[in-house]
Amino acid sequence: MSLNISKLSQELDAIAKDREKFHWKERSTVKRIVSPSRVTRPWLTPNNGVIGREDEKNQIINRLFEPNNEKNVLVVAIVGIAGLGKTTLAQCVFNDDKVDKHFELKLWACVSNVFEVTTFAEKLVDGGIDEQRLKKRCKFNPEVLMDQVHNKIYQKKFLVVLDDLWNENCKYWNDFFSLLISGAKGSRIVITTRDKSVVDITRADATHFLEGLSKDYSWSLFEKFAFENSQDTKNPTVVDYGREIVGKCQGVPLAIKSIGNVLYSKKPYEWSKIRDKVVTNVIEQGGSTFPILRLSYDNLPSHLKGCFAFCCLFPKDFEINKMTVIQLWMAHGFIQLSNDTQQVEDVADKYFEYLLCNFFEQVRSYSALKYKMHDLYHDLAELIAGSDCRLDNLDGKTRHVSFSSFSFFAKVLSLVKASNKLRTILFTHGKYASDAMDESTLTTLIESFPRLRALDLHALNIKIMPNSIGKLIHLRYLDLSFNPIETLPDSITTLLNLQTLKLQDCRNLEQLPRDITKLVSLRHLDDRGCFKLRLPQGLRKLTGLQSLPLFIVRNNGGLGELNGLNNLRGTLEIQILEQLEDANSDCEVKSLREKQHLEKLKLTWAHQEEHDEMLLDSLQPHPNLKVLEVRGYTGVTFSSWLSSIENHLVEINLSRCDSCNHLPPLSELPFLESLWLVEMKDLECISDRDISEEVSTLSFFPSLKTLWIWSCPNLKGWWRSASMTDHQQHQHNRSLPSFPCLSSFWIINCPNMTSMPLCPYLENDLSLRNVSSKLFQETILPSSSSSSSSHLSKLKHMSIGNLPDVVSLPDGLVSNLISLESLYIYSCKELNLGSDVDGMEWRHLNRLIHLRFYGLPKLNSLPVGLQHVTTLETLYIENCENLKTLPRWIGNLISLKQFTIYNCLNLKSLPDEMRDLSSLQKLEIYDCPELQRRCEKETGQDWDKIAHITKVDIR
Repeated sequence: MSLNISKLSQELDAIAKDREKFHWKERSTVKRIVSPSRVTRPWLTPNNGVIGREDEKNQIINRLFEPNNEKNVLVVAIVGIAGLGKTTLAQCVFNDDKVDKHFELKLWACVSNVFEVTTFAEKLVDGGIDEQRLKKRCKFNPEVLMDQVHNKIYQKKFLVVLDDLWNENCKYWNDFFSLLISGAKGSRIVITTRDKSVVDITRADATHFLEGLSKDYSWSLFEKFAFENSQDTKNPTVVDYGREIVGKCQGVPLAIKSIGNVLYSKKPYEWSKIRDKVVTNVIEQGGSTFPILRLSYDNLPSHLKGCFAFCCLFPKDFEINKMTVIQLWMAHGFIQLSNDTQQVEDVADKYFEYLLCNFFEQVRSYSALKYKMHDLYHDLAELIAGSDCRLDNLDGKTRHVSFSSFSFFAKVLSLVKASNKLRTILFTHGKYASDAMDESTLTTLIESFPRLRALDLHALNIKIMPNSIGKLIHLRYLDLSFNPIETLPDSITTLLNLQTLKLQDCRNLEQLPRDITKLVSLRHLDDRGCFKLRLPQGLRKLTGLQSLPLFIVRNNGGLGELNGLNNLRGTLEIQILEQLEDANSDCEVKSLREKQHLEKLKLTWAHQEEHDEMLLDSLQPHPNLKVLEVRGYTGVTFSSWLSSIENHLVEINLSRCDSCNHLPPLSELPFLESLWLVEMKDLECISDRDISEEVSTLSFFPSLKTLWIWSCPNLKGWWRSASMTDHQQHQHNRSLPSFPCLSSFWIINCPNMTSMPLCPYLENDLSLRNVSSKLFQETILPSSSSSSSSHLSKLKHMSIGNLPDVVSLPDGLVSNLISLESLYIYSCKELNLGSDVDGMEWRHLNRLIHLRFYGLPKLNSLPVGLQHVTTLETLYIENCENLKTLPRWIGNLISLKQFTIYNCLNLKSLPDEMRDLSSLQKLEIYDCPELQRRCEKETGQDWDKIAHITKVDIR
């Protein structure tokens, strides 16, 4: 060994002499990235409109609406080559307002290469929303699941879209179709496919063969993507190049968008070169537009090409999580920094945003933003990656592989015994996959692929992680989320290269290894949902941590462990579950204000603290924080830092802070857009200031758009120190402060509140439930400083309820609501809506679509002005015991589609004019014994008045 060291020393000395001899200079070994000259911009969203497909959209909608007396469920097929915009067209149809109102139930499902009836059934039953129910359903008997589907759609008019259908198995299709046969007449299934044989398999009743865009529409689409500004279109040379390029795209929108993105902000001479490539490549490929898509890849900066190709590991139609992709790129060293001050996550984010412009589209999944890659781009990525990346298969050349299920993995593992080249194993199944990987298989995996850098084992029912995991010394990404693991082996602390450790919803996990702090490369520790987890002491040593979503404070792991973790970003939730010792509660966490990259901070008390106020004082965040949530805080007052005008807070959410009786002054926070106050039992006022101080303030909540106040039983007013006389004087003079931007206001279950600032500019929502009649009047009446005719004139949704003292609606209120689309009035025992005899009030609601009356015992007739509201589509009347008749003018409601009458015991017949409701598709009559008897099918006296309605539900 000593001889080797001596030899190495001599070589280094020689290099040092050569440095002086040849005047070599020191340079950074970090590769410098030259920013691409092309200016990126977001992918055009649906709001920008779809060019050239309006006629096709209307044709398909008309086919959906066409009556058919022979079948309940019809199939409409959209057929065309890849990239023509079949999915986009189907989305336009699916999201159309007329379609939305026509069908009771809608479901969109991406099918691609795998067509599984049970998967579709789960989506249909759960709507893709309730994940806990979906988790349980994995264990359901398929027959039970099919029964639930039947109950869900029985006699309902539904629309189902099956996007990118490839199934050529008649049995699968017949099983699927039989699942939906119990839908109501008028139900439709829309399929999009490239394969004409699928049309035959599905026995489509109507087929729309999609063709390329016309020359004019192709050019219009190209202009939106290729030109930085309108001035560019005045350059005749560039326009000539562009038109020649567009001609080679053959009207395929994806190709047009792709080449437009390549050309965006390019110089004229660069257009010439790209034009030549397009012409040459398209001719060589026999007219195929695929080479045009290839140009998008060829024009990528070199450091992005590997990032793009790697994404083929995610199957077609897979909803990609951006942070997951970034962490995987990091694991494989794809991210190159130009200087030492950059954070790799920030550079990776720019990589992703660049690729988003060309290759991905945004989709929203359960309120989270996800991303998809078009099928053709996926094909391109697979072509580029070649044998390096494989899906559900691997060989000796494969470096990265993903599996859609454990069964595929088990099959491959039995054939391929070992590989030193494999760097990535991912599973792309859902969170609640029913497969399980036993300890023996997991051990075999670890021993067979020793050079893995990324290993995803989420949702495989893994209970024990073997010690051999420590052998994967190159591992940088490990995902164990959604597994019932209780402990991690100590050997995991030997993974010194590990950057990302995901443990989301490992709800049985109670502790991490004591020496976890040896993971000096760890940047992301995802512990969301690990509510039993006790973080070890010494966590503060992991100074490189970028994300730690959940930090649970216990005596053996105090707040001081957050010190030093100043690179944390995104969301941090601090839960205080136990009484802290004095040493901890004296607050060692002064460094929270140094965490400048945090965007959201959640503070939750699940244990009553003696030093809550001191503790909150010490938890002052950096002014860059955007969202603050405080729950269960038991202090009487809030910290002064909450109201500092240096804050960049956009949203504040305070809930169940039971001892707090007033808030700090928030009215001058410059960026605050949303304020939520929920279940604040002792809250007596919002502001501790005098009204005169607020009136004199030049800027009163300058950015607030949303205000929600819910279940604050002791809240008496906005201001504490104003006497009733002073307040009445201010009210009389209408000099109360007003919200300049407030658009949505909900106040619910606050019966003692009597004073509020003015809300003159409400546009979206107003909800007043269980509040005093004084506050009700004060909110809905116009101020003297505003025009009485314009007050609430832009409001779209209004809900009023539990107002026991309100006898009538104020004069002029209803006539002002000219933009209102939905109105709910309920549980107002003294309210009489029948006083508007001349109908001048309600006739102004010429945009009203939804109307609901519930629990109005004084309602003996519908407001006569409603006969003029021909836009009304749904009418719901419940628990109106004195309503005895429906007016004959009910037939004027020509747009009415759904009419529900529930528990109106004295309503005993329907007027003849029910026959005039030609748009009515659904009539529901519940708990109205006499009316039910008269409406019995075929035999009831009123049956002929409603026989034309598609669905009549009487029970």
